[in-house]
Amino acid sequence: MNNRLEELLDHFKNARILVLGDFILDEFVFGEISRVSREAPVLILKYQETKVCPGGGANTVANIAALGAKVTPLGVTGDDEGAEQLLALWPDDRVEKRFVIRDPAFRTTRKVRILAGSFHSYQQQVVRLDYESALTLDQQIESKVIDSLRSLLPDSDVLVISDYSLGNLTSAMIGEAIRLARELKIPVIVDSRDNPHKYPGATTVTPNITEVEKTLDVRIGRDLEKLESVGRKVLQEWDLRNLLVTRGKLGLSLIGSDHTIHLEAHGSEDAVDVTGAGDTVAATYATALASGAPPDEAARLANIAGGLVVMKKGTATISLEELRDEQGK
Repeated sequence: MNNRLEELLDHFKNARILVLGDFILDEFVFGEISRVSREAPVLILKYQETKVCPGGGANTVANIAALGAKVTPLGVTGDDEGAEQLLALWPDDRVEKRFVIRDPAFRTTRKVRILAGSFHSYQQQVVRLDYESALTLDQQIESKVIDSLRSLLPDSDVLVISDYSLGNLTSAMIGEAIRLARELKIPVIVDSRDNPHKYPGATTVTPNITEVEKTLDVRIGRDLEKLESVGRKVLQEWDLRNLLVTRGKLGLSLIGSDHTIHLEAHGSEDAVDVTGAGDTVAATYATALASGAPPDEAARLANIAGGLVVMKKGTATISLEELRDEQGK
């Protein structure tokens, strides 16, 4: 199997992936605990540094590029400093940035995580600030996105839809994306934070186990038989070919109409940071499919990538070299 996966990795550089999604700027503010404030029972942090990185669908784009594939992000950001920072974080040689629409009426979403720790301790997140603005796409921008979809999809191997519920993805855009992709026989991978059930006709939806339980109002826990039963019902009701469920430290499951695999979590169960891990899994799965992998092999590579990325701090990516080294062990 390792030889087969190695061959797949060699084809990653030829993959062409379109990402339609919500693009977010993640900021991490690090501080060292100096004392407790006299004004209130809160910690005072001595500022150390700020790091920025792509988040949400933008992290999916970054992960695909880190794997060596060519990726085109399609979506809407604000016409602001956050968008400037975000675009600059994507590598120019693997990311086609011309189809990110910058709307002055919208403020680029930023998620600011403040992390605190002492000199001898690991820094942990103590609070998160979300800078969001409600967005209702006007018809002109919606039409521009749909026109871009029609021009870009025929030259793409896979479409990834990354939905973080920011209002960037309208029903008309989603409907046309899935309709056209099915017509062109292009796989559609959906990573939706809140609405995994609202993408009928997609090839694969990639929720985590908590999202499945919440959406279906069911308790699954560690029960794999129940997960399989629920999964097969979901395939029919949501009109999917595959359901890829991440189960945290318990691993990953791929449920299809004629196959099911359950993979144990790769590597250590003691994750350092799970921020953005779902983006990495979706990105690796999509890139593998675009490179000719069947769903089970794509899931195995995605499971390895997910196990690696949770051992990194913050929103992170996995490089092709890291994936190659790990799958060979």
